[in-house]
Amino acid sequence: MRGSVLIVDDEPLKRITLQIELAEAGYTVYDAPEAPSAMRLLEAHPVDVIVTDLKMPEMDGITFLERAKGLHPDVQVIMMTAYGTVDTAVEAMKRGAYDYITKPFSTEALLAKIEPLLNVQHLRRSPDDDGENVHRVGNLIGASHAMRSLFEQIRTVADSERTILIEGESGTGKELVSEAIHQQSRRRGRPLLKFTFAALQPTVIESELFGHEKGAFTGAIRQKPGRFELADGGTLLLDEVDDISPDLQVKLLRVLEQQEFERVGGEQPVKVDVRLICATKKDLRQLVQDGHFRQDLYYRLHVIHLMVPPLRDRRDDIPILVNHFIAKHGAVARSGEPPAVSPHAMDILLRHSWPGNVRELEHVVERALAFCDGDQLEPKHIPPLGDHDDVGQQILPAPEIAKPLNQAVADVESNMIASALRRSNGNQARAAQLLGIPRTTLRDKLSKYGFDSGSYAQH
Repeated sequence: MRGSVLIVDDEPLKRITLQIELAEAGYTVYDAPEAPSAMRLLEAHPVDVIVTDLKMPEMDGITFLERAKGLHPDVQVIMMTAYGTVDTAVEAMKRGAYDYITKPFSTEALLAKIEPLLNVQHLRRSPDDDGENVHRVGNLIGASHAMRSLFEQIRTVADSERTILIEGESGTGKELVSEAIHQQSRRRGRPLLKFTFAALQPTVIESELFGHEKGAFTGAIRQKPGRFELADGGTLLLDEVDDISPDLQVKLLRVLEQQEFERVGGEQPVKVDVRLICATKKDLRQLVQDGHFRQDLYYRLHVIHLMVPPLRDRRDDIPILVNHFIAKHGAVARSGEPPAVSPHAMDILLRHSWPGNVRELEHVVERALAFCDGDQLEPKHIPPLGDHDDVGQQILPAPEIAKPLNQAVADVESNMIASALRRSNGNQARAAQLLGIPRTTLRDKLSKYGFDSGSYAQH
C-alpha cells in the first residue's frame, strides 16, 4: 500500500466514492461521517493524511484539525470546502492544514495533493539509513528500484579483478560508487587513489599517472612515483576518462594489457597490480563511433559496465537524500532536533528536474539550512531552482512561423504527455498527476494523439 488516508464527510455518497477510488489507487482508506467518530478512529489507527470537510455537525473542521494535530502532530490535513467558505479554509491552513480543495472536485485532483504529502511522511519515517526500506552501500543511499539494482551490481562485481566502467551524468555519485566497490572488495585494506583527466595538460597527466625520473624535464629534481605505483595492490579510479588524449590512450591500453609502464624519462618497465575503475559522463561508444576514442581501449574498459541513474529518474530517493543531507550538515533547530521539511517545500524539491543531480540537491539543502531560523524548512528557504521546476515538461525548439498555432500547441502537448508516460512507467493515473489534469482528460488526449500507454511500461 502507498499510504493511509482518512476521509471525514457527512455526505455518504461523496465519502464512499472517495473511499473506493482512493483504494483503487493503492491507498489504505478509512472513513468517518463526523469528527468525534474520526477522533476515535485516529486513536486506534494513525494515518498519514486526513481529508476532512470544513463544515460538519458537532465539531467543525478547524476544531477537528487542531485536535487531530494534537493527537498526531505529523498527520497532514486537506480541507474540503465549498466556494463560499474558502476564506475559512485559508484560516485552517494558518492553523496547520496543508491545503484545501474546493467542492466539487475530481479524485485525480485530490490525488495530486496527496502524493507529495506521502513523500514527506516517508522522509519522516526513514531517518537516513535506519528505515526498513532504505538501502546503503558505502556512502550511497537509496530506496528506489534503480538504486537497489545498482547496489546489487556493486556487491556482485566488487571482488572481481576486472576493469569497471562507471557511466553517469555529472553529480550522480560515480566517485561514491567507486568507493563502495573498493570497500566491498578484497583490496579494501590497500589504497584507493583517484585521478581526473579534466582540465590538465597531457604532459602533466602522463607524469601524474606514471611518474617521472630525475631530470626527465625542467623541474624534475628527483624521481617521483605516479598514481599507478602508489595504488599498487589497491584500486585506482580514473575519472573523466572521456577527456584522455590519443597518445595517453595508447599508454593506458598498454597498462591494461601488460600491467606495466615506464616512468616519464625512464626506460625500465615498472610492474604493478592495480584494480582499475574508470568513470565517464559521456557515451564512450558514441566517442568511438565519432573517432575520438580508441575502440580497443573502449573494449578493455567496458569489461564490467555500471550505469548510475540521474536523480530525475529516481525521485523516490529525494526525501531520503534530503533527510540524509540535513543530518550530514549537522543542522539543529531551536527544538534541539533536526529541522523538518514542510510539505510545500518538499513538493518543490520533488518537482525540480535536478540537472545537477545529487550534487545539486545537496547544495540546495545546505543553502536552505543556512537560511532556516525555525524548526522547519519552508519554500522561502529554498534558493531559486532555475527553469527546471515543471515536471514532465521539456524545452522544445521554437516552432517555425509558418506552422499553424494549433499544430504547434499539439506538438508541445504531445511531447509533454509522452514525457509524463515515460516518467510514470505507463501509469495513466500517475501521468495525469504529473501533468496536472484529470485522468479522463488524459484518456481523451491519448486517444486524440494515438498513444498506447502500455508501450511505456517496463517489463
